[in-house]
Amino acid sequence: MLDIALRVPAEHLAELRQDIRYGLRVLAGSPGFTAVALISLSLGICIATCAYSEMNGMLRDLPGVGNPDQLVALETPSSYPAYRRYRELNDLFSSTFAYVAPVPFGISSDGRTERIWGQLVTPSYFSTLGVHPALGRFFDHTYEQPGGTPTVVIGDRFWREHLGSDPAVIGKTLRINGYPSAIIGVGPKEFLGASPALFAADVWLPATVDARLAPELAGNALERRDLTMFQVVGRLQPGVTEAAAEAELDAVAQQLQQSYGDAARDRKGRRILLLSAGKVLPIRKQDMPFFREFFLVIGGLVLLIACANVANMMLARAADRRKEIAVRLALGAGRARLVRQLLTESLLVAMGAAVPGFLLCVWSMHLLSQLRMPLPIPITFDLSPDWHALLFTLAVTMVTGIILGLAPAFETTRADLTPALKEGGNLQLRKHRRWSLRNALVLCQMAVSLSLLLLTGYMGLGIQSTMGVQEGFNPRNLYLISLDPVRDGYSAGRATDFFQKVLDRVERLPSVTAACLTDTVPVAMDGNAGVVFSVPGAKTGNSQEVHWARKHIVGRGYFETADIRILTGRGFRKEDEADGATVVVVSEDLVRQVWRGEDPLGRLIEVENAEAAGTFMAWPGTIDYRSGSLGKGRRVYEVVGVAKRVTEDVVASKRPPAVYFPLHPADYAQPSLRGVTLMLRAAPGVDAIAAVRREISAMDSSITPFNARSMTEQIAQFMSALKGASWTYGLIGVFGLVLASVGVAGVTAYSVAQRGHEIGIRLALGAQKRDVLGLVMKEGAVLVTVGTSIGLAFAWSGIHAIKGTFFSVTSVRGDDPVLLVGAPLLLASLAMLACYAPARRSAHIDPVVALRQE
Repeated sequence: MLDIALRVPAEHLAELRQDIRYGLRVLAGSPGFTAVALISLSLGICIATCAYSEMNGMLRDLPGVGNPDQLVALETPSSYPAYRRYRELNDLFSSTFAYVAPVPFGISSDGRTERIWGQLVTPSYFSTLGVHPALGRFFDHTYEQPGGTPTVVIGDRFWREHLGSDPAVIGKTLRINGYPSAIIGVGPKEFLGASPALFAADVWLPATVDARLAPELAGNALERRDLTMFQVVGRLQPGVTEAAAEAELDAVAQQLQQSYGDAARDRKGRRILLLSAGKVLPIRKQDMPFFREFFLVIGGLVLLIACANVANMMLARAADRRKEIAVRLALGAGRARLVRQLLTESLLVAMGAAVPGFLLCVWSMHLLSQLRMPLPIPITFDLSPDWHALLFTLAVTMVTGIILGLAPAFETTRADLTPALKEGGNLQLRKHRRWSLRNALVLCQMAVSLSLLLLTGYMGLGIQSTMGVQEGFNPRNLYLISLDPVRDGYSAGRATDFFQKVLDRVERLPSVTAACLTDTVPVAMDGNAGVVFSVPGAKTGNSQEVHWARKHIVGRGYFETADIRILTGRGFRKEDEADGATVVVVSEDLVRQVWRGEDPLGRLIEVENAEAAGTFMAWPGTIDYRSGSLGKGRRVYEVVGVAKRVTEDVVASKRPPAVYFPLHPADYAQPSLRGVTLMLRAAPGVDAIAAVRREISAMDSSITPFNARSMTEQIAQFMSALKGASWTYGLIGVFGLVLASVGVAGVTAYSVAQRGHEIGIRLALGAQKRDVLGLVMKEGAVLVTVGTSIGLAFAWSGIHAIKGTFFSVTSVRGDDPVLLVGAPLLLASLAMLACYAPARRSAHIDPVVALRQE
């Protein structure tokens, strides 16, 4: 028994080595086939692994967090008083926490101030997540009460990059926003907060810290029910389902609205929706299929096309090797042994394609991870392939190799020995079979390619139509530079004086033709929820007619600097920036919507802030937490001017109305996440940003300008993510299209080669070349027609499946003629063109040569 146990594996290993050596010789003897197969499969494996890596990067568990599946988060932000009520639900949650994110901090070290992003958190933040400090300690219940000594927890990344991994860092002091704060702890490695994909954090401060250190907390923010700026996360008790927690939380939210007399207390529908908070990207359950199935389906379709293409090539090679296989069978080789040999060859091809495919995936995902999003906070997604992706690649490689090898192996080894030995290298088929295995593979290629083309076309065309074209202002020679003196330690009054002085100095520069201070800029994620307004006296039936508009806060000189034309009335003056001023400028779209061509000057509108959207589902890092943007309260304004429409949205077809408010001194004291922007127009060829930096440094070297860029750079960054996605989908669709066309051409060429004798007889009996050409093209047309019909059915289902996700591009309909007619015609045209070359060669077969082969 021991002898058998040792000898049998040794014999199998020896046979395996022999199979590998023979397979390598066979592949080296067919360099054309090997090169095409390796390239096709490498690209297919690369795209499939990229799709898996992207899905895995977005849905991976929070690093360092225990039992992440128990964590849930409210989809929309909440007020702090509401959070206090939610944390009392001990039957639902074992623990809860709330945090404000993202929050910029000006942290000084070595005489310079750097803008670092962090979070304001409740003391239970780290304990609820189950995270343990690498050094020191975290916050505890003693930080519930305000007024304590400022303390800070820093992240591992900040500790290494800014403090040199100092092991004695605990107890040392950082100057944060100009105030000293003691370091009490260092977070674990790779921990970047509760939502690292959206709000990566390097520092954490208690939510009870003094408002001078965190302007977000100004105005008694922890007691205001109208300031919904806290993200709320809880850890479910064992046995509590997400649906049950959501229902009870919704009931509590409705009770709070009733007790507070909230205006939305009679609104229908749910107030509370929960997300899975244990992932790096918090996500709703209904959006999970998009991240899981869509990416894998796209990658799988491309890999399937590549596999079908290579399988057709291997079938063609198998037909040419029938005599070799027949000789080996006649000499006594077993069918199982030959199948194993052919499977070894296909596995060698698959493994040879896996290495460059995985390396190409690593390179592609590294580039994608470096993509800078057009947001104030540096948002990055770590999409680099990890060991999960490596295992996925190995599994795909093995499955691909087996699938590629089985069909040709079984087809070849069942050959009838006598005809195969008599007829030479190629086995001539007794009868042409229209629905052979090779034709079935072509049908699969056509159907899958059309499905892929329609799905990627739906996404790509939708994104292209989404990308707006900037108009209404002049971006040339326009520059932006952001300032935030409050984060550099200035008081509110000192910051106001600084801004007035820096604007005066910049306006006096000879190279500057216009300049202004502004809170919002064209072509940017402004972060505020907009405003709702009504015209006093205007009613629809018995109710007041309410409209929504974008909210812009701009300084005097904004319209002149941006070159936005005032159609009627005027822009803002210095007196409009006083705290008691109540004037606004509106866009021409608002005038057309509300007053329908009537003169708007002097008209009154009643305005209040709109409801803030959920930050998890909105563009991350753009939500404006200031009380002026979140607080409630209606106020009447007078319209003093009408500005030309400015298309500044990512959706070209959307042209919402806009209301421009003047910049007030309070906005300098509590700037948004972007800070206050100094916008200037300079003469051509001048380094305006360098000149402004020199002026700021001359005034106060401790002030740190940031996010300096030209308007053309701003626009390019704003559109970069959408353009990248559009190009990605387009390239995937083109790749599938080319592979399908190559597959059809290969099948047609093989069919012509196999039927050369038949075509020669037809020509000898008087058939015209056009008859032969039509015969071959007709067979190709049948394959194309049937394949596109099947592909249309699958693509239609796929498009309707992704329509309901938040990522869906609604500007393109699933039944758009460009998709449903254009894509099949494009695929059919390329496929028929691919058929034409071998079909044309078939018409030039010499009948004498073909008949001599008999």
